[in-house]
Amino acid sequence: MQRPPRDALLQLAKDDPEAIVELVLQLFDRIEELEAKVSALQKNSRNSSKPPSSDQHNSSPKGRNKASKEKNRRNPGGQKGHKGCTLKKVENPDHIIDHHLEGICPCGQDLGCIGSEGFVGRQVFDLPAQVQIESTEHRAHYGTCPCCGKKARAQFPGHVNAPVQYGQGIRTWVTYLHAYQLLPCERVAECLGDLFSWRPSPGTISNILENAGTNAAPAAELLKEQISNAEYIHLDETSLNLGGKKHWLYTASTEKLTYLYLHPNRSREALAQFGILEGYEGFAIHDFYSIYLPYDQCGHGLCNAHHLRDLRYVEEELGQAWAGKLAKFLVRAKELKEKAQWEGTGLDPGKLNRLRKEYTGILLAGDRVNPEPVSSPGQRGKPKRGKARNLLDRLIDREEEVLAFLYYDVPFDNNQAERDLRMMKTKQKISGCFRSLSHANAFVDIRSILASAKKQAVNAMEIINAVIQHPKEVGRLLVAS
Repeated sequence: MQRPPRDALLQLAKDDPEAIVELVLQLFDRIEELEAKVSALQKNSRNSSKPPSSDQHNSSPKGRNKASKEKNRRNPGGQKGHKGCTLKKVENPDHIIDHHLEGICPCGQDLGCIGSEGFVGRQVFDLPAQVQIESTEHRAHYGTCPCCGKKARAQFPGHVNAPVQYGQGIRTWVTYLHAYQLLPCERVAECLGDLFSWRPSPGTISNILENAGTNAAPAAELLKEQISNAEYIHLDETSLNLGGKKHWLYTASTEKLTYLYLHPNRSREALAQFGILEGYEGFAIHDFYSIYLPYDQCGHGLCNAHHLRDLRYVEEELGQAWAGKLAKFLVRAKELKEKAQWEGTGLDPGKLNRLRKEYTGILLAGDRVNPEPVSSPGQRGKPKRGKARNLLDRLIDREEEVLAFLYYDVPFDNNQAERDLRMMKTKQKISGCFRSLSHANAFVDIRSILASAKKQAVNAMEIINAVIQHPKEVGRLLVAS
């Protein structure tokens, strides 16, 4: 848009007032567009739901809190009270190497003739210099019955079902490196070649993972069943690239269990097929996404970590003090609730009522600063409400869901679900997209089991080995905890 001369504008106003009105309206549209772009540039991981990876690393976010600075003042290394994990001697080492006296004493005596009176021990922990793949041939012998003359043959073990195949140890290693350490198939092959002088093809690795996924699927369904009976569950979703097309990964989780589900869409239909909220009567903790809200047979708790980031943006970028007061209120209310739970007492009704009134009072102050927008004469479309007004409406209309952590024994935020999805985003950053739906579904089921095992301090190799050798036992082992 080229800036016109002042005289030209004055002449245009005399000759064609309607053109001036149209010009002014265009300018207002342009201002709103530029303000929206500036607002987007001002958002970062501290004051919005944008991931930290999207932050501009060459400039620190405005108003970085003092807490992060305090953390940086600590000395490097283990802090006071840290137990440490120092290498310690074992009572029964695997190997013992004796070093006997030899050489000549300064007095001229041959030390090799002196008998040992004791020793000083030092232990070295190491891996074998070279580990190689081993081949085992199973031979099922046959013979002829001397009574009836019929041929008879011994039975192969159940896990030996092909003329040539990979064993359970290799399958465990491949699944661990790919599904837990998130190495792409090509790098898994390279790693196995370097470690064991054996390099399988990426296709073989993919087949091994899909077979492990087949074993993992029933256990994953059992995890889903257990989660659907929990007092409260965390829900979230994130995008996933499958063959160049966007899919959506849903999670339902508790402190002990995780269930993941893949679907092409992010919709109410997808959530219905997910099935976790169908008939659920506990509390669903999630961000303010519309597909979760129609399930009114259960309670809802909104993620206040999201609210704190939004409030920080309104305070720091829009300069509205009420947002900072509400953020401090939410943190203080959380601390009061946690203290009451630790003491074994609930918040008394009087204190709870005072907290509710304080919450309402802060929102009234915000409402005065952000009145409902009114359409101007000649304005096109509905007036824009702005981030602050939209946030206020949510905090006012959904008070019970925002303060669910105060009224009920449910979490303050939905960070648990976000942590359960984080490793899948790491997987995509390392490996890119999934190539096939079967591979993606297998990976998702295995990750459900691994995430649940990690929460329960179960060794990853141990649970993967169980998936491959004893799949019927996996779900029982996890849900029993």
